[in-house]
Amino acid sequence: MKIVGLRIEKYIGESVSGHNCDFEYVDTEFERHVLFGILEDKRKVKITLWEEQGECGSGWCSASWGKVEVEEIEKFEGYTYTTKEQIYIDDILPESYNSEYINNKVFEVSYDGGDSYYPCGDYTVNMDLFTQTIRHKEKRPVWVFKGSSNRGKSFIASHLVGLTVYETDSNANIPFITEDIVVLGNKYTHQLQDIEANIFGDYELHVVDFY
Repeated sequence: MKIVGLRIEKYIGESVSGHNCDFEYVDTEFERHVLFGILEDKRKVKITLWEEQGECGSGWCSASWGKVEVEEIEKFEGYTYTTKEQIYIDDILPESYNSEYINNKVFEVSYDGGDSYYPCGDYTVNMDLFTQTIRHKEKRPVWVFKGSSNRGKSFIASHLVGLTVYETDSNANIPFITEDIVVLGNKYTHQLQDIEANIFGDYELHVVDFY
């Protein structure tokens, strides 16, 4: 399999601390790595790597699990890192892959770290093999599309390749927002200040009005 690039996505998950059945769950910003590759039979695949936290089976200590998902895709979208040179690894087939443990020169993922009783799984990616393709920003750019209904806000947002979208019409309550684009709909009474109050992390806001 030839690795062609990757992107890093941010999302809100739960970090877990504590022991002996006394645990604290905190909403936390995490990263997941999404790799793109071409199999020997020319199929395109997306490999998503992330970590989940929780408690061990006995409730004595916190635990972590390395997770991997392999999907066949039609086309590559939105990778922001390319390989410094051509990289080939053994095929990882979407229809039959080992979700417990994968190790190659690009990444390693272990479901439970070899300990099913006190899981300590995680994943790593060798970022030295990649170079960033876009200018790095200190603050994450977030665009808010707002305006009257039937002006094409959702349509345009859905066609912007490589950017994640949150639609406020999907929920009466606004969650932590880690998406790149927020479509401020008119189903509820959400205001721009409500959006800003729920954008996670350091961000740079860009408001786009649709008239």
